[in-house]
Amino acid sequence: MGHYVGIIICWLFTIALSAQYSNPEKGILFADDEVPRVDIIIEQVFIDQILANVESNEEYPAQFIFTSSRTVDTLEEVGVRLRGNTSRGAAKKSIKVSFNSYRPGRKFYGIEKMNINGEHNDPTIMRSKLCWDLYDRIGVPASRSNHIALYVNGDYLGLYINVEHIDEEYVQKRFEDGRGNLYKCLWPADLTYKGSNPSLYKDGPYERKTNKGGSYADLANFITVLNNTPANDFQCEIEQVFDVDNYLKVVALDILTGNWDGPIVNKNNFYLYNDPLTGRFSYIPYDLDNTFGIDWFNVDWAEADIYTWSDYSVTGKERPIYTKLMENSEYRNRFTEYMRAILTDEFNISALFFEIDERKKLIQSFRENDDLAGGDYGWSYLDFLQSYDEALGAHVKYGLYAYIDARSISASNQLENSEVVPFGTVTEEWTEDLVTFNIETLEASEVTAIKFIYRLDSGPWEEVELTPDASGAASYVHHVMAVQEMEYYLELSGAAISGRLPSCGEYKVQLGYKDSPAVVINEFMASNSISKKDEAGEYDDWIELYNSSNEVAPINTYFLSDDPDDPTKWQLPNVILLPGQYLTIWADDDANQGKEHTNFKLKKEGEFLGLFDSRANHNALIDGLEYPPQETDVSYARLPNGTGDFVFEPYHTYGYNNDEASAAEEQVVTAIKVYPNPAREVLYIESESNAHRVVSLYNVAGELIKEELDQRIISLESIVSGLYIVKIEEEGRISEQKIVVIK
Repeated sequence: MGHYVGIIICWLFTIALSAQYSNPEKGILFADDEVPRVDIIIEQVFIDQILANVESNEEYPAQFIFTSSRTVDTLEEVGVRLRGNTSRGAAKKSIKVSFNSYRPGRKFYGIEKMNINGEHNDPTIMRSKLCWDLYDRIGVPASRSNHIALYVNGDYLGLYINVEHIDEEYVQKRFEDGRGNLYKCLWPADLTYKGSNPSLYKDGPYERKTNKGGSYADLANFITVLNNTPANDFQCEIEQVFDVDNYLKVVALDILTGNWDGPIVNKNNFYLYNDPLTGRFSYIPYDLDNTFGIDWFNVDWAEADIYTWSDYSVTGKERPIYTKLMENSEYRNRFTEYMRAILTDEFNISALFFEIDERKKLIQSFRENDDLAGGDYGWSYLDFLQSYDEALGAHVKYGLYAYIDARSISASNQLENSEVVPFGTVTEEWTEDLVTFNIETLEASEVTAIKFIYRLDSGPWEEVELTPDASGAASYVHHVMAVQEMEYYLELSGAAISGRLPSCGEYKVQLGYKDSPAVVINEFMASNSISKKDEAGEYDDWIELYNSSNEVAPINTYFLSDDPDDPTKWQLPNVILLPGQYLTIWADDDANQGKEHTNFKLKKEGEFLGLFDSRANHNALIDGLEYPPQETDVSYARLPNGTGDFVFEPYHTYGYNNDEASAAEEQVVTAIKVYPNPAREVLYIESESNAHRVVSLYNVAGELIKEELDQRIISLESIVSGLYIVKIEEEGRISEQKIVVIK
């Protein structure tokens, strides 16, 4: 079966070839226009054990309550432990909450863990939050964050920062393919070459957090290319394995914020993610509290040289992730222009000061009674207020405003006069028969002409001349005639210098849509009040998928959506459907309940429901429909099974063949119908009269198993598989029927 064509829908799919990242919306958990309250209810004996073993990562059960103006949510049996390194010995400790430790698969608003950071080194309790927001605004993969008020067993512990945990859920929200290898890199992660053997990078500063147990070959290859590639080949080779452009932005912002606790100075605190779709590593920032003038090494970070930042390291100078890029003139010039742009647009003093002032007003009342905030350094509430303007001594060398002012001036004065090789990004927008290539260029490149050069299926090269607008942007629209492979590259001409995108090689893209195994939406229920419970005991909407083909279907790259304009709304779990196999998904907008729970619900009054293909196949619509208004506890199913049109069924065939519907309709006892047979979850009773009736269920030994009065739907939830006799008494009539229950 090809892609679904029974309805006419034109959808748009956009892919960014230069790894432009899409950080998710704040959502309820990270909303930062207020200070939510978090309560942890935990037995005192567990608190005593945590405090007696501060280096331990053992988790203890607790109750978790999240309260904001938007919601009040209570979760039982969450795991609680301390987190961090040196902060474990602080008076104001940081806490990790795991929502899935005792309830496997559970998530809370789409996340599995919550990092509650004490920020004990920062008197403003502002620095890391400010950094996360800045990274987000320049398009770098960044954790969401907000301030929270933390209570333990009803006692106020103080003002904390809630920072999004970096794990498989994190990368799935930000990358084209979230199934790749994620590495956490801690001290002494300097990315220096140790040899080509992947095992040399295990059991050290590089810890794989996803796909655990696999080879470190991809990381070893990246480090090899970074360290050992000759200068003449460096740009071509490094761009094959690393998103350089993303990292140049990170370097610029790290230097502006004085983040010395990353890889360049302290060889510490970052993540690397290898996206299987691009084959390239991307850099993800981590742990940003030692910023904006916090110093332990007697360095004036506001005045430090932006081009020799690794020289400030106190533990060796080898930092190839920085020095190798700065040795390349094109990357150095591009870094200069990113620094210049960030200084103008994001590190703008007036705008940044206003943002800080507004957040300070929001949080200051929560700091006033935060006694633990001064526990390590004796800071008072007055110190908190003054720390925005003044240095407090020791490691707090600058007030927040003073640092930003000094760094802005010194960085601006250090900027080199650079001639930037034209550089830009390409995004592809797809409809059913067109692909549009949108080109945007770095403003400093001053691009005057663009050539789009391509070939199809290794045929002859063709060339299209494009005229950029004043901002350096242009588009090329290609009509898709067949499923083909396109290779293409761009030549960008500036006023005095030209460039190529990509630097070497070509972009490759599939034109058209390849057929996928015939997985269909086979049955669903948009209003479920009694027919089927999920594992949490809730009657939620559900969707049944069915592989009607003779092929194995790896559906973990597929998506379900109730919005044709948002085909990637919910990615299916890591499941392979065998021919003839079913999978049922709970459409309950409650993804914290497990991997088979969507982030949307079905509307009883009718809407669109679609199954979409992988990003690599342009999220083509595999199967979908605009369904009509639905009835409660009545399913909408394909007849014949897997191939027919949708029809209303008075009972569901959840997880098995819809064709059993017609057989069930033939089961008539006098004027009473009992169906389905075989039955699984429920049994339906239909009668032409409205008289009182008693429905009794007996096993083959004649023992009464269940009895119901005047019920149309009989739950079989507690009934085991076997042969049973249904006895119905109505208006003096008694009828019996044998049924089979299959679980």
